[in-house]
This record gives sequence, structure tokens and C-alpha cells, in this order.
Amino acid sequence: KDDKDSLLDGKDDKGAAKPEKKDKKKDVVKDAEAAHEALFAESRYPSAGTCGTCHPKHYQEWAVSQHSYAQLSPVYLSLNNKINELANGSNGDFCLRCHNQVGANLGENSFVSNLERHPTSREGITCVVCHRINKNYNKVSGRLALVEGGLTAPIYGPTGNKELARVLDNTHQYRVVTDPKKPGRQIHKEVKQFADISNPIFCGACHDVTLFNGFRLEEAFSEYRTSPAAARGETCQDCHMGKVQGVASGYEYGPGAIVGGVPTMPRKLTNHFFAGPDYSIIHPGIFPHNAEAQRMATLKEWLQFDVAAGWGADAFEEKVKDDSGFPERWQSVDDRYDAREIIDYQLKRLDWARQKRLEVLRNGYHLAKVVVEQADKDGIEFRVQVKSGTDGHNVPTGFSGERLVWLEVTVTDRDGKVIFRSGDRDPNGDLRDGHSSYVHAGKIPIDPYLFSLQSYFVTQNGRGGEIEHVIPIPYPVISLPRVLPSPVSLVFTGEPPTERNHKRGIEPLGERWGEYEVDASALTGKGPYKASIKLLQQPAPVNLLIAIQSVGFDYGLSPRAAGAALVAGTQLLWEKSLTFDIKE
Repeated sequence: KDDKDSLLDGKDDKGAAKPEKKDKKKDVVKDAEAAHEALFAESRYPSAGTCGTCHPKHYQEWAVSQHSYAQLSPVYLSLNNKINELANGSNGDFCLRCHNQVGANLGENSFVSNLERHPTSREGITCVVCHRINKNYNKVSGRLALVEGGLTAPIYGPTGNKELARVLDNTHQYRVVTDPKKPGRQIHKEVKQFADISNPIFCGACHDVTLFNGFRLEEAFSEYRTSPAAARGETCQDCHMGKVQGVASGYEYGPGAIVGGVPTMPRKLTNHFFAGPDYSIIHPGIFPHNAEAQRMATLKEWLQFDVAAGWGADAFEEKVKDDSGFPERWQSVDDRYDAREIIDYQLKRLDWARQKRLEVLRNGYHLAKVVVEQADKDGIEFRVQVKSGTDGHNVPTGFSGERLVWLEVTVTDRDGKVIFRSGDRDPNGDLRDGHSSYVHAGKIPIDPYLFSLQSYFVTQNGRGGEIEHVIPIPYPVISLPRVLPSPVSLVFTGEPPTERNHKRGIEPLGERWGEYEVDASALTGKGPYKASIKLLQQPAPVNLLIAIQSVGFDYGLSPRAAGAALVAGTQLLWEKSLTFDIKE
């Protein structure tokens, strides 16, 4: 069985059969073929690492962004594989087209592990995905044709060629060449003006996702087009590429490139981090993208480096008496120390990304009023207001069927005993809603007061009713499930009759209220009572991992480890507390 064509089973290399003897000649030939293949792909789609030589600021922002994580995400990859399993392969490379245009244009199999992909393909939404586009594709769900060419081929940007022409007129200062056959610091020979790269419609090419059958999976761009922000001329770029994440706050100003240590003329700088709700759950040796880490070890070798155990740190290494117990790549203590330096740097970058993610989320959601309706011996009733902080689109937006934003409310008496709880988790880490495995099994009660902004995917069942699904695949009763073009026009309905996205988010500058009741029977007589109210965010529920676990996860990640990492990254956006002084 060819590994490149197989679904990942979530198992690591420990259980794999090992060949008795290596054929070194075959290994050399295989390595040579891989090197030539990589060189060929680089000549068509240059890597972000290549661009980062002259654009270090843009590269550092991008390298820890969700755009650069788009293909590396094990949740995305397994969800794509599971959808194709459920839809009998009819979804094809649909998801790949947005998450990895380079891989799609290279013709890579959508089921292939990231460990087997071309390095530029692993970069997801990399530099060339935006800067090698010369047409306005409008809302095409990521089906884009990239302009091919090596490093010296023209690129496309908002302002054109003026500054590059100045650099090329001063080759004695910048020491650059535009002929790939000549020695020297290679640079693209032209920047062709493409004004639409600064317009919202450019973002809409990927950020409005409509399936083959007309199902509107994501509508961020459509929401924006009817928003107050759009009406006054603010763009996606103004909020998501400016000084402050999620707010139109102006742009930084500085050199767009540093060529051989010499900065170019100052200009408007756009931030290429694009903060959003997702975060990495994979090994920090693999993400963020890091050229030094890539030179140090392969992805498979990084997966063997035990960060949690403390490899490469003094506290761990001082206790090591024999290096033979380590994987071959990490048997050298010097290599482990070098790797630890890289890991520490990577963790700092991830923490920076976490702060920026918190910035955009806090700008998008506000925990507003708390209104007490009743607080006496007959019980407690109160309402909590959650408001949208943006007028650019709904919150949550995008893949709103995945996005968890909810209120965790806990009421305690003066001894700290919990007398009321909503928004808490089951043992899997799920909220106690209809998709909790423990609620389904009758082991814990459903949360009747749960305030959650997560959308639900709803499909028709066999008798005309509707049912919620974690994964939006319609289940026909007369044929195998497929995602196929609709046989009728959807111009009036906007989506197919077989499935829909039941949105529960907040419209621009809108509000929602959570309502809570503590029954008199729950009061202990030990007032005053205190309520803790937290607004929390998580990019996806654990039940999504449960739904897709049958196809396995990349990097040998177990479902439990993936779920634990997802829960561990949950962010507290806002919190409030209040006291109920009840005389009993």
C-alpha cells in the first residue's frame, strides 16, 4: 500500500514494521528524486522562506499566522478526509482549494499526510497564493489559478513597480540580479500593479464558501458586503492588516523590504498576521514555520523530540547518563540543546500570536450588562448581555458551525459550594449540549441554560423533518450521500433544501442575552451568593474530533491528545462577577 495514498490512521512510527536492511543506493536515488521534485516545484511556486530573505517582517508575521497553519492543521486535514468518506469522494479537492492552492495546483492528493507534501505546499496560504494572482476571481471558494514562475518572475501588488525600479537602478547598493542564470542575490524583476489585492473582493475569493450543491458553508464576505463598515468604505484589510487586530486603526510605516541589509524607502506596511480564532495544536518544531528548524531536522524527526519531557534543558540533561535511549537524530546532547533553543523561540512566537488572537477576539465580543431580575429566598434570576464589538460582519463568522463562543456561569454560596452551573464541560471537554457524548448516553443532563453562539448544521431526515449534524452532509434515502451540483436553480432559496446552516451568532453591533434561573431549592441558606460569568472562546468543539476520528489524525496525533490541546488553548475573553445578598 502506497503511504502517499493512504488515510492517516493516527498511529506513530513505533508500530510500523522496520526493514531488516537498508538499501543505501535506493535511498540515494530516492533523495535525489525528492530534491529534483522540490527544485521543480520551487521554480513554479517559490517558498515563503525564499521571500522572507528580503521581507523578514512580513515573513515573521505570516509564519505564525492562521494562513500559514491552514494546511498544517490536523483537524482540517481529518475533516476533509472524513467529509470525502461520508460523501463517497464527491467532495474531491474542494477543501484543499482554499487551504492549499499550491498543493492543489501541483495536483497533490488531498489525503496525503503533511509529512509527505512538498515544503511550499505545507505553507498553506503562502506568499504566492496572494502575490501571484492577476485576476479578480470574485467568490469562487478558493478555486484560483496561480501565475507560475520562479523567484525572478514578476509578482503582483497594490502599488506597482516604482520602488523596485529604483532598487534595480542601484544594483551597486543592493547587489541584486534578475536573471536566474547569473550569480548574486536574486530578486523578482517586476512588481505588476494589481489594485484588487487591496479590495475586499480579493478576500471574498476564499472567505465565502459555497459547496457544489449550493450549501453556504461560510459567508464572511457576504456578511461584510451588507455591513455598516462596508457602507462607509472600510475594507477587510483596514481591520485585519492594520496596527490593531480587528479595528480600522491605520497602518504602520516603514521599509517594505530589506535587501542585503539595506532597507528600501518607507511606505505603508500591511500586517500579514491576520489574527483569528484558531491556534496550533501541533509540535512547535513544525509550527510556526521556521527556516532554522527546517534545517535542523525533518518533520518526522521533530515529532520525536519530547518538548514536555524537557529535552535540551539543563534540568533534564543533567540527569541523563546515556544518550543511547534517544532516537537516532537526537542522540547528541548538543543537538538537543540546539533544538531546545529553537523550541523556546517558537513558544515565544506562539505566545505573541495568542496575545494578538485575544486582541481581535476582544474587539469582536463584549461582555456588557448583567441585569438581576430576582434575588431573594424564592430564587435568583438574572440576564447577561453579550454584544458584538464589530460592524464588519457577524460574530462568529466564517466556519461558524465550528466556532465556540459561550458563557460559563457559576454561582456559589459563601462556603464556595457550587449551587448552579452552566457552560461547563463533560469529561470529553464538550459543552453539555445535544452533541455531547455523555448527554447522549444519559450520563449527565443537558445544559438548559447554555448560551452558545455556535451555529448548527441542519439536514433533512428521511421523513421531511430536520436533524442537527456535526458534519454537514445530507443523507438521501434513495442513494449514497454525495455533494453534487443542485439540479434546480437556487436563486430564490439561496441554499439547497436538503441542508442549511442554522446561525446563532450576533449580527454587526447586535446583542444576545443569556438567561439564568437558580431555583429556591438550590439555595443553601449560606449567603451572600456570588456569580462568576466568563465569556470563553474555542475554535472547534471536541465532538468534531470525535466525529472525524475514524480517519485518524496527522503527525500520529491521538484523538485524546488533539482534544486536550484544543481545550487547553481556550481563551478567556471577558469576565464579570456579582454578589446576591439574600436574607434567608
